[in-house]
Amino acid sequence: MSTSVFPDSVIIVGAGIFGLSTALAIADRHPSTKVTIIDRATPPVEDGTSVDTTRCIRADYADPIYAKLAEEAQLKIEQDPDLSKYYFKQGMSFVTDGEAGPMLAIWSKGLVNIQRTGKRTDLVEMPDPESVFQFIHGKDSKLVPPGRLTGKRKWNRGYCNLNDAFIDARESIRVVYERCLAKSSLSFQTGTAVQKVLVEHGSAKGVLLEDGRQFHADLTLIAAGAWSNMLVYLEGMTKSSAIEVAWLKLTPEEIHRWKSMSITTNLSTGFNIFPPHNGEIKCLRRSAGLQYRARKSRIRGDFIPLGAEVALRDNLREIMPELADRPFDRTKLCWLSQTRSADFIIAPHPSIQGLHVATGGSAHSWKFLPIIGGYVVDSVLGILDNTLAAKWAWADKGPDGGSSPRIGGAAQELAQVVRSRL
Repeated sequence: MSTSVFPDSVIIVGAGIFGLSTALAIADRHPSTKVTIIDRATPPVEDGTSVDTTRCIRADYADPIYAKLAEEAQLKIEQDPDLSKYYFKQGMSFVTDGEAGPMLAIWSKGLVNIQRTGKRTDLVEMPDPESVFQFIHGKDSKLVPPGRLTGKRKWNRGYCNLNDAFIDARESIRVVYERCLAKSSLSFQTGTAVQKVLVEHGSAKGVLLEDGRQFHADLTLIAAGAWSNMLVYLEGMTKSSAIEVAWLKLTPEEIHRWKSMSITTNLSTGFNIFPPHNGEIKCLRRSAGLQYRARKSRIRGDFIPLGAEVALRDNLREIMPELADRPFDRTKLCWLSQTRSADFIIAPHPSIQGLHVATGGSAHSWKFLPIIGGYVVDSVLGILDNTLAAKWAWADKGPDGGSSPRIGGAAQELAQVVRSRL
């Protein structure tokens, strides 16, 4: 039901993409509303999903709804005098092993989509392994010999959308946090995590912190990413799982050689590597994920499983051979809130009044930082566009159609895998 009356007071649990963007949208549209943003740490929250070094900014979704939203958000980033300082339009390459299956279908659909809707000057096609390799290393570079690979080649066909970009995630979050601090209607409570939502007679009244303090408000918004389902029962619509990330230090010569490369991802293997930034290269694997069910507490520690390290190095050996055996400078388990469809959940709780959720970022929500908060406010008011309301409804909407492709299979239990201590 739509309403023109916005709550007088709001608690936002989580100072990541959904939380900060929503806080700013409320301050701009409803400046008389008092908003308290609560997080266990001061933004940028280092172990939050929204923060590490770099993130993809792309609008080449097969889903036309996300494509339109991403175009809107990307334009806002490009026009923002503060965010644009940390934005680098160097393209994103999508590669496949060429073998029949769901990832080839997603790759082919993406290529057709950019051929149909994008500018031809934005598209670089790479029909064979040589062209994929040379797009990174130069036209005279030679493929790694088969004998040095683990198994057969997997980087066999690709295309690059030159309109895509990457952004410094940490510094961008800092920009948005500082904008929040400048709003008199917004305040932060950091240093202690939320223990539970306070509910009385079917209505949310606020939250209880782990140190015993209580905060009360007319509306409570849960935007806590992978920790959301510790605070609200989400009926199995989301799962919290981690993917593996690693960084490698570069020499000055390597930085110069690869400074203009695109983000490069292999949909078939789940491997993703970013251009050099601040003297290092970041790589990750969109794996089936890791889960942690041994205890109901926040996960600490950033040692990645040995199997993940092997997979990362196998990809590096084929596409970035100079880095394949180099020690990782550091690693991270990036904890995500994921839905099966990769659609967000932005909706009121179906049975608790005064409780709203904005979660399920599914590893592709960062790029919507400039705009997603406005849509959360629309959802609270009950005026969210019907198509978006259905897409982000409190419901399990089925399998991913390619919005955020990841390797299939069940997530591994973290307590049962061998950890790599690098």
